[in-house]
Amino acid sequence: MSAGNIDALLQIWAATAVQHNAGPPFASQADMYETIDRTPLGDVRWESFTLSYSKDDGLEDADVLPWMNAEFSIFYSDPLAIVHNMLANPDYKDDIDFAPFRETAPGPNGDQQRLENFMSGEWAWRQANIIGRDPATMDASFVLIILGSDKTTVSIATGQNEYYPLYCSIGNVHNNVRQAHRNAMALLGFLAIPKTNRRNADDAKFRKFRRQLFHTSLEQILRTLRP
Repeated sequence: MSAGNIDALLQIWAATAVQHNAGPPFASQADMYETIDRTPLGDVRWESFTLSYSKDDGLEDADVLPWMNAEFSIFYSDPLAIVHNMLANPDYKDDIDFAPFRETAPGPNGDQQRLENFMSGEWAWRQANIIGRDPATMDASFVLIILGSDKTTVSIATGQNEYYPLYCSIGNVHNNVRQAHRNAMALLGFLAIPKTNRRNADDAKFRKFRRQLFHTSLEQILRTLRP
């Protein structure tokens, strides 16, 4: 539909809505397009960064191993945007908790506390109490970020590089929702896996770099979650 036709339709809408003391949803076609442009998309775009080993200045060329010259690409999505999408998902309206609670169930010696979902645990209560003592976060909700990975490796692009998938969820949704997926478990990123030959697999420098690569990758991926 052309812009002129949209304006004409909105004028007709406005004329018919006057008797109900109402108006059209948009003032003009320009207002409608601006509203569409401001509407956030459900999917979070992918980003990437590259890390590499910082070689010692005094290292002889013969001691430089292939993994020391390699660049490792890490792919990820903004975890803050992913969490926002989960919190805004209307499908969870009956299966999400924004405050800690205690649930009891009949037991042999009377009612006993039932621990089923994250927000029913004592740790959630302690975190909420910490938030409540800070005037700056008095009315804030505690949102628990859950990260997970597994030993499954995936290949990207040419298949020459392997990655560990990194998943993200929030503890506010009930366990049954997370187990049934329903977008409560999102793919957050792909962690690069450095490789070397069998002889150098136990080399101290390689093991240290592998740990640093993992921790630095997580630090970069999760930076938007910092206060």
